[in-house]
Amino acid sequence: MALNFKLAEIILESKPDRFWKILKQIGVNDAVGVLPRNYNDWRKSTEDEPWDYYPLMKYMNMLQDSGLNLIAIEDNPPMNGIMYGNSDREKEIDYISKMIENMGELNIKIWCYNWMAGSGWSRTKSDIIGKNGEYVSGFDYNDIKNIEPPVMGKIGKDELWKNLKYFLDNIIPVAEENDVKLAMHPDDPPIENFRGIDRIMNSIESYDKLLELNRSKYNGITLCQGNFTLMTDNLPSAIRHFNDRIFFVHFRDVNGNKYNYQESLINEGRTDMAACMKAYNDINYNGIMRVDHTPTLEGDIELVPGYSYSGRIYSIGYIKGLRDSISRP
Repeated sequence: MALNFKLAEIILESKPDRFWKILKQIGVNDAVGVLPRNYNDWRKSTEDEPWDYYPLMKYMNMLQDSGLNLIAIEDNPPMNGIMYGNSDREKEIDYISKMIENMGELNIKIWCYNWMAGSGWSRTKSDIIGKNGEYVSGFDYNDIKNIEPPVMGKIGKDELWKNLKYFLDNIIPVAEENDVKLAMHPDDPPIENFRGIDRIMNSIESYDKLLELNRSKYNGITLCQGNFTLMTDNLPSAIRHFNDRIFFVHFRDVNGNKYNYQESLINEGRTDMAACMKAYNDINYNGIMRVDHTPTLEGDIELVPGYSYSGRIYSIGYIKGLRDSISRP
């Protein structure tokens, strides 16, 4: 059986870019978007939030005009009030409810979010020279272990789990009503504590607990392989374990362990990528897959480390070739 997942790519630019044309030329027709914070239309005087209908609609139309279908949002309104359970919680739940309603109306079916309170994903170096001279990013816990907590302060595991359940109980009904699936991204890096803030989405067991907190089919996973491979020595088994609760995949790899690792070219990391692709084939995976955190090659163009043009093009070609080889009878 042929793998029929949607091969997409994240769009970081706020206006049409030549990279969009390259994506079309190499057979990528679907886009994963961020909230259009940089969108500005002088003809519209009202101040919309990036998750409101009008900015999302204009953003989607801009992508469609370039031949790209917006099928997921990998970004979020403010959420620290929800994760910390403070006085901003209800306001932020309203933001997310509105975003999901607008996504449903625009037929954007997947929302990728995370539960990293106080700060997002982190690397401590972005200019490591890889084995072939490429530049890669990496994380070393020793570089951050003595840094003070972010401005939001410390929070423990029990509070984070309690606040996550409250969030799911309030948002999942909105997601069900609007046919938008929630895909939880793992802690990045998947360590137990980051600058004094506990992390809870950092193991296979924690994802089992997430799915038990709310058993709705709209409560699922972003399986970021670069993080999940640091949680288990058998990533293909984890893929089969989570099966149809995987809505979104970041197909990437790393070398090292969760306390000290470097990102790698897609075929030079610690993971058997062919075995992972076979596992997706075994579960008839039909969600979204994209590349992520690619090295910067010679003469490359990058907006931020990990999102270079040539590195992503290389990885997309690798995925397409691997998918086609696995799909053969």
